[in-house]
Amino acid sequence: MLKLIIADDERMIRESISSLIDWNSLGIELIGTCRDGIEAYNMILDESPNIVMTDIRMPGLSGLELIERISQTDMDIQFILLSGFGEFEYAKQAMKYRVHHYLLKPCNEEQIMESMRDVIQEYYHRQAFQDLKERQKALTANLHHSILANIINEQIFLPEPAESSWNAYSGFMDFYNTGYEMCFLHYLEEDHFISVLSRIYDYMAEHAPGIELYSIYVKNSLILFFEGYQVSYDTFDSFMRSLNPKAQSVELDYKRYTFSSLGRLLETLIAKIKRYGIIYFMNGLQPVPTCNYKNLISEIEELTTLLIEANGSELKSHLEELTAILNDIGNPDFLKQAGSRILIKFATESNYLSSVDTTEYLMDLNQQTEVGSIRSLLCEKLNEALKEPSTHSQRYSPFIEKVMQYVEEHLDNPNLTLKSIAENYLFMNVDYVSKRFSKETKQKFSNYITILRIQKAKQLLAEGHTEQIQWIAQQVGCGNNPQYFSQIFKKNTGMTPSAYAKKLNGGE
Repeated sequence: MLKLIIADDERMIRESISSLIDWNSLGIELIGTCRDGIEAYNMILDESPNIVMTDIRMPGLSGLELIERISQTDMDIQFILLSGFGEFEYAKQAMKYRVHHYLLKPCNEEQIMESMRDVIQEYYHRQAFQDLKERQKALTANLHHSILANIINEQIFLPEPAESSWNAYSGFMDFYNTGYEMCFLHYLEEDHFISVLSRIYDYMAEHAPGIELYSIYVKNSLILFFEGYQVSYDTFDSFMRSLNPKAQSVELDYKRYTFSSLGRLLETLIAKIKRYGIIYFMNGLQPVPTCNYKNLISEIEELTTLLIEANGSELKSHLEELTAILNDIGNPDFLKQAGSRILIKFATESNYLSSVDTTEYLMDLNQQTEVGSIRSLLCEKLNEALKEPSTHSQRYSPFIEKVMQYVEEHLDNPNLTLKSIAENYLFMNVDYVSKRFSKETKQKFSNYITILRIQKAKQLLAEGHTEQIQWIAQQVGCGNNPQYFSQIFKKNTGMTPSAYAKKLNGGE
């Protein structure tokens, strides 16, 4: 069902609209009503509704201001504006935010139903089209990435690159007729390559949207390749040469080569990378290592299967054998790779681990950098998985801790939403994250972020920034809107920022 919020500062209107319509018959769940724009904004952050019906004039934030703030986020919400007779021309300003649905007050049941049906139809059409585009794009990108990963994994163990390897995939990718570019950034230290790669992704998203960028990192060298998309790469080359990290002691060496086809590029690429012990074929910003431990991986997977199927003394014996193999692995990246395979196998082939537990365990595992800490954590998780669940001492789940940490680090972002954190940082479902956040913290996300903003504002006021209300508003994520900041500050503390600062300094 689609989720609906109604916002109007007149109680009679709120209550009559909410009770007048049989929302379930429209496939809509009315999840809340709000008496002002601030309440509506916070509820939108918490609940991620599909439709918001809002009055055009409200205290705190007007309907237009509410729409403007939401339009600056990544939330896709359909708005219906409620306006009085004299406000209709004013309401047309909302058209620049793609709001095309209006109801002139007073409105009857049939008018509301008709408008809502139009919104529902438009929402599902847009959603279906967007979902189809995104699915096709994601599926194609994932397929191409998987194909290239398979080719690289197969080829690095062969004496010479074999064209037959990618010829088998020619029905899915063009290896022969499309030109490609390959770039090298030499002397890029491991501590800096993720930040440099992130900047390159941002550049490509802005200047070459739709062009898939593939990246490989081998000892102090970042290799990029992508389908040719323009005649001159002067601007791109200038950008790449500007990427020298300040913390590095040596400058990067940049080179770019043009290839007539992807197949020719792969021949050169594989010949260059096969001499390295560990090759990271990047999945976005996530390094995925390929190590020459093929036989050991097979042994680990076989032991894991035996461990899942065993019980009693056999279980203990297999666990000791698997632990001994893990103790002999000295490479942290390969140890993570082996550990990930074991945990995923437990999740998919046994009842020992749930998918949620596995996700959290993998997050913990990927955060470790030292062999000792990786090994200890992995052995701990294996032992936990093979016995009855115990009470964890950790206060919050790892991904909830990540949400809190991200909010603290980006508190000055006025467009911070749980949806953007869940989808773009955690890569998790926003509804699931929202429910877990509320359950574990005993509060909604909007309340949590508001409390943090008020706390930071109090701290800045206590530090003497009493004459810089606009600056404080920006620092705590209220953007260039000191009036909105003052309103939420007063709503949560009972006094304006100026009054609070005066109280701190001994005033009445």
